[in-house]
Amino acid sequence: MLTRRETILGGALTLLWGNTCAYAQSSARTHGFGCMLEPQEAGPFLVTATEPQLFDNPQRTLITSSGDREFDVALAHSLSRMTDIFGVLPGFCFYDDYDGENAMATIATKMRRADGTVMYGKRYFVRAMAQRENPEVAVLSTCAHEFGHIVQYKLKLQNRLTAGQATVKRLELHADFLAGYFAGARKLEKPEFPAAVFATDRYAAGDYVKDQSHHGTPEERAAAVVRGFETAYRERRGFSDAIGIGVNYVERL
Repeated sequence: MLTRRETILGGALTLLWGNTCAYAQSSARTHGFGCMLEPQEAGPFLVTATEPQLFDNPQRTLITSSGDREFDVALAHSLSRMTDIFGVLPGFCFYDDYDGENAMATIATKMRRADGTVMYGKRYFVRAMAQRENPEVAVLSTCAHEFGHIVQYKLKLQNRLTAGQATVKRLELHADFLAGYFAGARKLEKPEFPAAVFATDRYAAGDYVKDQSHHGTPEERAAAVVRGFETAYRERRGFSDAIGIGVNYVERL
């Protein structure tokens, strides 16, 4: 059973979720580094987003577009815990990733006091949920990665992580590190939490491209998750320490 606070916070996180958060398909979509969007780039994605809503009734369906009420409530609960661990409160929405499965983060917001917005592609979501084992955890892995980008925005780490770099690899691997930290923190709270899914999911998202959008090889992405996991689960370091540990980790690569 979710507490009233968790339900309210979950509602705030999911205020942008729904079919109305879709990008106009007639427009061309190009943007800058990785899966981070500058406010001027995010505008077309957010222009039709729903207005902020808070849900204070635990019996309400917090997220209506997945079609699975039990999953909706569980995800809202997990995103609530993610805000506690990461110390950020982004809005959350689906968008139409018709031109390539993806999830993205931006500092742009449609919600007062929010730390930006996490946008999850509908097609990317469907593919994640089609996995045979622990599909919900694969979705969380992506959410945690994007929350990591929100942290980077909030602390203005982009310039440091991309300085002198031809690709966004350090930026992306740092977000993977923070996602791994979340997995470790959750496993401390719930020993049955399948944290290994975070590493396998990020491994599957690795690439060998040689252009600016290179996020890291499968091995590098999985290793970053594992290092973040160890920082939380074995070393028991706080999240503020983990941010710096992650920066040092990717700068040595």
